Amino acid sequence: MWNLPRYAGFCLTALMLTFILSSARFAKTNFAGEWTLSKEKSKMTEGQMRIVFSQLKVAQDGNNLTIARTGQSPDGQEFTMEEKITLDGKEAENKFFDGMVKKKSTAKWSPDEKALTITSAIVFNRNGNEVTMNSTEIWDTAKVPGSLTINYATTTPNGEVKDVYVYDKK
Repeated sequence: MWNLPRYAGFCLTALMLTFILSSARFAKTNFAGEWTLSKEKSKMTEGQMRIVFSQLKVAQDGNNLTIARTGQSPDGQEFTMEEKITLDGKEAENKFFDGMVKKKSTAKWSPDEKALTITSAIVFNRNGNEVTMNSTEIWDTAKVPGSLTINYATTTPNGEVKDVYVYDKK
């Protein structure tokens, strides 16, 4: 004979467990944390002059992503660039180096919301001359557990550069 209260309790528990597990499965990736570049795991194009960011500090709150990128200038001085991007597909503009560099970026989630593509147009103003470089970053934490992989591609006056940066979480 069926015990209706016991059966209803079992069904409710099963339903709640299914909801909890499925919502975790479909949750957007949260990239928040402090990340350190692993040069051994990364694949960088040889012979290209670039700034490589050795540290990332990422804050993610709702539709807001704040990225503090720390690297070294060509003369060895450490510096940090902070940018704010929205995760709702709207364009965000950030300025660096006293406004000499402007970066307009948009971010878009992959269909499964596990990877994030950041597309940017970077305008450099040197002595009144403007040069625009377009870049794409694909952020993913699923490829290497405990790591953030950034597939980076950019066009420069010297051609296209494609790098893979792997950062380990501190």
